[in-house]
Amino acid sequence: MYQNRMRSLLVTLVIQAFLITTVLMIGRYFMLHAFSEPADLARYHEDITRMWSVGIRYDLRVAGIFTTLFFLLGLLLCSTQWTWRIVKAISPFLWGLIGFTVVMVTISNFYYYQTYHNHFDIFAFGLADDDTKSVLLNIWQDYPVIRGLLAALLVGFGASRIARHTLRDQDRKPWNILVFSVYTLIAFIVFFVAARGSVGTFPLRRGNAQVSEWLLLNKLSPNGFMALDWAFKDKKEDAAFAPVSQAQGQALQAELGIDSLTARTPSNPWIEANPPNIVLSIMESFGSNLLAFDEPTTNDMLGSLREHFEEDFVFKRFLSADNGTAPSLAALLFQSPFGNISHSSEQKVTLEGIPFDVYKKAGYKNIFISPGNMAWRNLSDYLPLQNVDAVYDQNTLMTLYPESVAELGAWGVPDDYAYRLAEEILEKSQEPTLITILTITNHPPYKAPDRYQASPYTVTPDIASRSQGSTKEIESILEAYQYSADAFGQFVTSIERSSQGENTIIAATGDHQMRSFASFYPHEQVLDRAVPFYLHVPDTILDHTDWSYDAGRVGSHKDIFPTLYHMSLSDTEYQAIAGRNMLAPVDDKTRAFGYNVSLWIDEDGAYPMSGKATFYPWEETTGLRTQRDSKVPSEAQQARQAAMPELLRWQLNAKVRGFTQ
Repeated sequence: MYQNRMRSLLVTLVIQAFLITTVLMIGRYFMLHAFSEPADLARYHEDITRMWSVGIRYDLRVAGIFTTLFFLLGLLLCSTQWTWRIVKAISPFLWGLIGFTVVMVTISNFYYYQTYHNHFDIFAFGLADDDTKSVLLNIWQDYPVIRGLLAALLVGFGASRIARHTLRDQDRKPWNILVFSVYTLIAFIVFFVAARGSVGTFPLRRGNAQVSEWLLLNKLSPNGFMALDWAFKDKKEDAAFAPVSQAQGQALQAELGIDSLTARTPSNPWIEANPPNIVLSIMESFGSNLLAFDEPTTNDMLGSLREHFEEDFVFKRFLSADNGTAPSLAALLFQSPFGNISHSSEQKVTLEGIPFDVYKKAGYKNIFISPGNMAWRNLSDYLPLQNVDAVYDQNTLMTLYPESVAELGAWGVPDDYAYRLAEEILEKSQEPTLITILTITNHPPYKAPDRYQASPYTVTPDIASRSQGSTKEIESILEAYQYSADAFGQFVTSIERSSQGENTIIAATGDHQMRSFASFYPHEQVLDRAVPFYLHVPDTILDHTDWSYDAGRVGSHKDIFPTLYHMSLSDTEYQAIAGRNMLAPVDDKTRAFGYNVSLWIDEDGAYPMSGKATFYPWEETTGLRTQRDSKVPSEAQQARQAAMPELLRWQLNAKVRGFTQ
């Protein structure tokens, strides 16, 4: 009897999964044809195929989640006659409710897109956050509520009747236990894979929705359930924004020891007449904690970048703003201490004073390139609102360079395709251009392209002691790290030799440390948060600017754009927050510190940002290790550390919500 019950249950689950998937696909079909033009359908036919491929996987994931839950419960509830009666009594109602919900979510997502030109997002919570009565009245007046409810009830009724029919008791010839066990195991695997949406390392994720340069297709890839799930997560992570008082900001500045949040570059007629191009590469996991073990002949971590590290400016006592890609990117590009700013309730606010705004007002064209998928963190939508003229991601690169399709990995295509596009853009540019690149190859699962010919690297005992992986896994980490650096180094070499070489500033930094590589606390705490800041400035520009290079100057991401401003803009005001020009003839001591959410450094040593107030002096005059014994920092220093994150939050609230009266 157990076999017969399970077989009836499995038939039910397969049919219900098919019904859910079909409804979601039909919804996507109607959205595609309702919100597109025939010319676009013909132009993007390959992307449409990709959209359907990814979209069906999203649909199967929703169906798989529902069916997997029923399957697991069924394994228990089919065991006795009385629990089976419960299954037969409740399941038709539940499947009817699920069918009704699937249709309502699909229809609601359709009209949400029609109104807001987006699938469900964080603003869908307006029903709870706004005047509920008014919102409900608008829904009743503007949308076909009755027809939608009738359609949902019809499908729900059909799903219920189907479940009632397929769960009826039937006399079947029993299988032997081996056949039944294999049958049940295969069913579980199929449901589980469907719920993941993938058989690879990672389940089907938000980033997979970015399938085309045509924005509509990226919005249609996920169904309403997936979009709602992302919206719930965004809502959960959403920062609380509120107006701030000017007095509070002035008090925080005083505690930090700075006199203003703004600064101005000096007047420079030559720069004004010859504005240079700028390329900033934000390199995935380009952390000093692995770079510290670079040895040219036996463990080469730099590849082609080595000669440029030796010739150009490199600051090594330098920290990332945060310890993850999203928050570091938000801090560096958007001056936001909230990593979720791009998909928060303020995601539609254009921020003034951020780097893209400064360069746009100076006449620059802003370009953003990543070999990854920029549906991640909503960047494909958010960056254009922040004065970025063009966003190119893996979809663009796969279109421009078809050979990259075969090399598509879990996070995107190899980094060198992004540099290749950047080089072509610079070659054709007729106006000063800022290109920001976010690389992805040096990310788990670490995999350099098969075509890459690596320089020697060695898993030394010291390196092995800092990783939990096997020797093969550590070798993959070393190779991916070297490849990422080498690809950037080859790009620098190529630009230097090009027609744009004398007019292009190139900078690079890491987004955070190499996470798969441990450091030992407390003496390696700086090593664990440090990333290099590399800067190439052509001699023609250096000859017309005032500068001084001290490799021992400490800094962090807050200092990158102030440095670039001084090398590229004349008589221009910018929001420094707490950053300064790292190449200034005389260093600004009030801002001569590095700030990471976990750590503060200055010329004397390191100060953890949490726990008991402590200070660790530098072990040597150069290097990134500190002494093991701590001291108590001054009260003034403790006040500065407390003021910095508060000031960052204050200035962002001032931008997005303004000031109190």
